[in-house]
Order: sequence, then C-alpha cells, then structure tokens
Amino acid sequence: MAELALTIPFSIDPYGNVTTTTDQSKIWADRVRFVIGTNLRERILDPEFGTLVPSVFMETADVANTTLESEVEQAFQSQLELLEFNSVDTSYDEYTNTTNVSIVYGLPNGEITNTVVAVSFISGNNISVEENI
Repeated sequence: MAELALTIPFSIDPYGNVTTTTDQSKIWADRVRFVIGTNLRERILDPEFGTLVPSVFMETADVANTTLESEVEQAFQSQLELLEFNSVDTSYDEYTNTTNVSIVYGLPNGEITNTVVAVSFISGNNISVEENI
C-alpha cells in the first residue's frame, strides 16, 4: 500500500476533505522543507530537530552560503537518513535579495529528485515580503 500524507500547503478540496497525496517526491520534498525550514531548538519536545538555515539571513553572503551548504548536508545525515544526499547548490539573487538552495537527493525508491528552498534576507529597513521556505 502506498504511503498517504497531507499535502502542504494544507488545503481543503471542493468536497470538504483535507487534500492528501501518495506522490513520494512531493511527500519527501515537504519533509525536506520541514527539516530545513525549522530552526534548531524550535520544537520543545524535539530540540535536535531542524537546522540553523532559518537564522542565516543575519550573515554575510559568503558565511550564509557556507552555513547553508553545511547545514543541509548535516540535516540529511542526521534527520533524513532514508534519503541519499547527492548535492547542494546555492545561488544569490541580488534583485530579490534571496539565496536559492537547490538540493539533489535520492528517494528510498531510488528515484533522484530536486527540491529548491529560498532564503530571504533583510536589508536595512526593507523587510522581506515573501518567504519561500
């Protein structure tokens, strides 16, 4: 039987049911985003869950890129053991002031997939208007 999970973002279909999916790449992409987007020690009953990725917006671009890459790799080793980590690539967009983190990994069924996470930075008095984690 295929694994069934809630779709993220949470939604209700026209019949009033919570939407679900059996698509393994969608299920695992959501799990990767949960781990990467959760601040370390944010969960009271599971303080080891998460990474330092949500807090890198206070760093310089070079430090942020190094931290992003190492935190993603560490998250796969300690919290996403069922996935086979292949690579992480970061690229900074000066226009939107975001760093895109592209993660390539193998699913438990052997399929190779890619998940992109964006981290917004705060610049001066300008607040970030969109968060893509």
